[in-house]
Amino acid sequence: MVNASTVSEADDAQFRISCGRIVSHTIKPVIAVVVVTVGLSVASFVYFFANGMTNVYGDGVAHVNIARKVVDSPDDSLWQRYMQIGSPWLPLQTVLMLPLVANDWMWRTGAAGSLVSMLSFIVATVFLYLLAKSFYRKEDRWRELLPVLSAGVFVINPSVLYLQSTPMSEVVFMAALVTSVYLLQRWVSGPSRRRLAIAAMAMTIGTLTRYEAWPVALLSIVIVALASSGNRKSRIKNVTLYSSVIAIGPLYWLWHNWAIYGNALEFLTGPNSARGIYVQNRVNFGWSKMFVGNAALDLLTMAAAVAVCVGPFVLLLGGAGFFRWLIAERRSLVATSPALLLIVTFLFHVWSIYRGEIQVFPLSAFGLLNVRYGLPHVLAVALFAPSAVLLFKPASRRRMLAVICVIVAAQYVYLISEGPSQLAMYQEGLRNGVNARAGRERSIVASYIATHPPVGFVLMHTGALGPVVSQGDIRYSRVIHEGTARWHQIEGDIPAEVSTVIVQRGDPLADRISGSGALLSALSTEFEERLSVGKITVFERLRLGN
Repeated sequence: MVNASTVSEADDAQFRISCGRIVSHTIKPVIAVVVVTVGLSVASFVYFFANGMTNVYGDGVAHVNIARKVVDSPDDSLWQRYMQIGSPWLPLQTVLMLPLVANDWMWRTGAAGSLVSMLSFIVATVFLYLLAKSFYRKEDRWRELLPVLSAGVFVINPSVLYLQSTPMSEVVFMAALVTSVYLLQRWVSGPSRRRLAIAAMAMTIGTLTRYEAWPVALLSIVIVALASSGNRKSRIKNVTLYSSVIAIGPLYWLWHNWAIYGNALEFLTGPNSARGIYVQNRVNFGWSKMFVGNAALDLLTMAAAVAVCVGPFVLLLGGAGFFRWLIAERRSLVATSPALLLIVTFLFHVWSIYRGEIQVFPLSAFGLLNVRYGLPHVLAVALFAPSAVLLFKPASRRRMLAVICVIVAAQYVYLISEGPSQLAMYQEGLRNGVNARAGRERSIVASYIATHPPVGFVLMHTGALGPVVSQGDIRYSRVIHEGTARWHQIEGDIPAEVSTVIVQRGDPLADRISGSGALLSALSTEFEERLSVGKITVFERLRLGN
C-alpha cells in the first residue's frame, strides 16, 4: 500500500520543481536583458558626456535647475521650496532628481537628470521585454525569440541611447508608460483586484511624468471596462477602483496649480505653458499655421518625426506588424488590448499639432523642432515590428527573422553613419539651445559671472536665464528670483545686499523695473552697466551696502 502522505510530499516536491523552472525560465532572460541594457546605457552616457553632448537642450538644463531650486532655496519654508516645482512640467522627474542635484557637479553638468533617464531606460527595456513576452505568448516556436527582438529594436536605437543620456523627460515617460501597459496586460491575462490596483498605481505615476499620459490613462479605463469579467456589479467595481486611483495624479496637479497660482489650469493656459510660449513667440511660429486644421499633413508630420527617431524602414516594419496583429486578433482583441495604449500618444500628438497646441518640424535641412516627440513611439514600433515575421509562411519565418534583424541593424547604422553628433536628437538641442543666439548670449554672460563672482546677492528672473546660474558658478541660495519670497517683497528699492542685477529685455524683471520709477532710479544711480550682450545686461552695484 502506498502511503498517502508520501504521495502528497512527492506532488509538493514536483510542484516546487515546476515552479522553480518557470521562475528560472523567466528570471534568467530578464537578468540578461538588464545586464545588456546597463552596459549600453553606461557606455552611451560616457561617450556622449565625454564629448559634451548630454546637456545641450534648454529644457534639460531647466529640469535640473528646477530640482536644484527646491534643495537650494534661500527660504527655509517647506512650502516655498515646494513652490519651486512650478507649473509647466509635471513633477515626477523633478522629485526623482532631488537627492542628486544637491551635488554641485551633478547639477551643473546635468548628470543628475542623466542618471534618472538612464535608470528609466533600464526600466523601460525590461518592461518592454516582459510586455512582448505576454504579447507573443501564443506564438509557440517564436514566443522566446520575438520578445528578444522587441527589446533589441528598442535598446540599440541610437536616438533612444542618446536621449537616455540627457536630463530630458521623454525616457522617464516611456518607462512609466510601458510599465503601466505591462501591468494592465498582466491584469487582463490574470484578473485580480490586487493586480488591477497595482496597474492603476503605475498608471497614475505615469500621469505625473508627461501630459501625454493623461489620454492614455483615460482610454485605459475603457480597456478595464471591456476586459472585466463577471456580472455588472463586479465590472462597475473594477472600473470604479481603477478610475479612482488613476484620477489621483491629474487631480493632484490641478490642486498644485490652483494652490500656487490660483488657476487650476495654469499648466495649460499660463505664460509658461506650451500655449503661452506660442502666444509670446507667435511671430517666430507663423509657419506652424499651415499645420493647424490639416489632419493629413499633421499625421504625416508625426510619422516623419517617428521615422527620424527610428528610421523609415523600421517604422514600416512596426506598421506591418501592427496591422498583422489587428487582423490576427480581431476576434479576441480585448485579450491584448493594453498594447493599443502605446499608440495613443501618437494620436494625441497628431491632435495637438492639429489644434496648434504643439509645433513639430522634423526636416533637418530646414530646421528641427520638437523632433523628440517622435521618440516615445519607438516603444510601439519595437513591440509590433517582430510581428512582421508572422506575415510569412512558417517555413520562411526563420529566414525572414534574419532579414528583419539585418534591416534593423542596417537602419540604425545608417542613422549614425555621419557620426553620433549628426543624430537629429542631438542636433535639435544643439541648434535650438547651444548655438541659438539666445543660448550664445547666455553663455557669454555665464562666463562673465564665473570670472567676476558677485560679492552679494544676484537679482534676476531665472526663467530664460536659468542656465546663467548653473553655468556661471553661482547658487540659487544667493539668487533673489521669481520663486523666492524676497522677489515679491521688492517694491520701491533694490535690496542693499544685492550686488548684481541681470536683466533680459522683455523678461518680467526688466518690465518690472521699467514700470517702476523708484526701481529704475535705483538701478541707474546705484548700479553701473558692466556687460551687455544682445538682450541681456549685467549691472553691478557701485558700492555694496548703499
